[in-house]
Amino acid sequence: MELTVKIRLGDTPTMRRIAQTAQRMSEFKAQVLLRRGDITVNAKSLMGLLSLAPHDGMGVTIIAHGEDEAQAVCEMARLLEEG
Repeated sequence: MELTVKIRLGDTPTMRRIAQTAQRMSEFKAQVLLRRGDITVNAKSLMGLLSLAPHDGMGVTIIAHGEDEAQAVCEMARLLEEG
């Protein structure tokens, strides 16, 4: 399952949001990845998410495989888009 979204950073400090996102994604059984261009990272990894150098308005594709993939994609989209 795949979904492309735009990141909204809002007022929460970037490092804190990234850490919260990685922690939340770790609760899912599905493999969850984020892709931007040629870079694909594990969305459950703080270092992976940081390596994307996220910024406001950046487009990313959420990719998930596994039994709860739909829930993982929906939650990741919510976390990235809520700002």
